[in-house]
Parts: sequence; C-alpha cells; structure tokens
Amino acid sequence: MASEDMSVQDSRNCNRAVQVISNLIRNECQGFILPPSEVRRMLGIPGHCRTWYLHRNIITLRKRLANSFICMSVSPEQGICFTVYKAPRQCTVRVSPVQ
Repeated sequence: MASEDMSVQDSRNCNRAVQVISNLIRNECQGFILPPSEVRRMLGIPGHCRTWYLHRNIITLRKRLANSFICMSVSPEQGICFTVYKAPRQCTVRVSPVQ
C-alpha cells in the first residue's frame, strides 16, 4: 500500500517536472542546467540521498523526455543539463518503386 502511494507520488513529480522542463526549453531555446538540489526538490528525491543521479525518478524522467526532442545529460557534481536535439527539418519516407 505504501509503495503504491510512493509510485503515484513519483509519477506526479515526474509529470510535473516534464511540463516544467518543456516550458523552460521553449523559452530558453538552447538549454539549461538544473543543480542537484533543484533536481532533488523537483523530483521528490530525499536530500540525504548521495546517489540521486541513480534514483528511479531520474530514469523515469529520461524516458518521458525521450519523445520530445529533449536531451538530458546527468552529472553528479553539476546536476542535469537539458538541451534540444536537432529535429529533422523535412521528414521523408523512402519507398521502393512499384514493380
């Protein structure tokens, strides 16, 4: 029961973090860095957790940002750097000719 409550809370924290990061990326255009203290606070990771960069919320956040062209690089000392992937300008599909 308690683990279900924690997973629901973790999911809410990750969803909120994805929304905040997406909004900031839209406004910043190139990217930004969140320090470890802000990452812990945003994702609900306890402050005493020295290995915050290995926490399951970090992995969940990476998975949720994967489809939105946002790259996430984690550094234990500096925090998380968020940047935008270069999206293809024209998506083309190659089709073999009809025979």
